[in-house]
Amino acid sequence: MANGLLAGIDKKSVNEFREDLLGMLRVSEEMERYYAESNQDFDSYLKKFNSLIDSFNKKYKGLKLKLLKKAEALELSILLDEKSVKDAFANSGSKLIGVQSIGANGFGTASVSDPEGFSAELERAKYKLYISYYHPQAGTSNVFMQYDKKAKKVRLIYDADIENEPSAEFQMAAYYALSQGYSKKIKINEEAATLGFSSWPDHSAKADYHRKFDTYLTE
Repeated sequence: MANGLLAGIDKKSVNEFREDLLGMLRVSEEMERYYAESNQDFDSYLKKFNSLIDSFNKKYKGLKLKLLKKAEALELSILLDEKSVKDAFANSGSKLIGVQSIGANGFGTASVSDPEGFSAELERAKYKLYISYYHPQAGTSNVFMQYDKKAKKVRLIYDADIENEPSAEFQMAAYYALSQGYSKKIKINEEAATLGFSSWPDHSAKADYHRKFDTYLTE
């Protein structure tokens, strides 16, 4: 997919963004664990994490991270600088290689092989859009976007696939983060290291990503 949506962005920048994003997700997983365990150091770490999120958002202009604090869990959301899911599809989703189908209420409703049905389904999409892709490197890849009325941006609902560079989720996130330029002076991983979390989430944590994604699909 690198020769599609990210064609005009140099590989070094993509690598830097991926390293930063995975670092943020790693810290987020640890913060979620601290929150669930009512760890006594949680509030202290939360202040540092919020500062880290602010630094990330200053570094990457077209994509924002936002920490959602719910009664049962913490969740790090990814917001794209778009005013509607249709705009997000037109500006990025449609440009990813391998679009297979879209749906206003679920995956696979209208196939790209049926242009009329595809266009009609896109028109029906108001606040949510489900997109399926196929690419030889990534295999089958899904993207689910939802308009966030409070933030007035489009939220990219991600799962564990976002850590894989060829995936549609990562490609889309990288496009918004890098297409408007970014600040090379801000070193996210250096700041993240001060929180003391040293490992990317294990397989059980990755399974939580999939459960989180499935929750949205059944809402």
